Amino acid sequence: EYGEFQTFQHYFKQINLSCVRMLGLEFKIPEMDFEGQKMAEILQYVILGVFGIAGFIWGYLCESFEQTFYVVSVGSLVASLVVLPPWPAFRKNPLPFHHSEAPVKPKKVIQKKKKN
Repeated sequence: EYGEFQTFQHYFKQINLSCVRMLGLEFKIPEMDFEGQKMAEILQYVILGVFGIAGFIWGYLCESFEQTFYVVSVGSLVASLVVLPPWPAFRKNPLPFHHSEAPVKPKKVIQKKKKN
């Protein structure tokens, strides 16, 4: 599960970096932090719930399931536009990363054999 996400994310970054290199531009892809992901998930449930209830009521009043479907579809679109992009509100608590250190090469220990 997690490995597939890493592979997809790596693939997306590779495509993005190659396009950036061709255009001669450089930018960093903003990413949500953990608190932003939690807030986005809650916001998604609230938006879909509100539009679901509103769609049910509107469809009931119009006596049309088609109207319910339209309202819920608009709610899905609104939730996608609000939650999917990494808006600055979702990036307020970045994790502090440590800088990588140069790897230390292990020294080879040569043992001398004792002569008998």
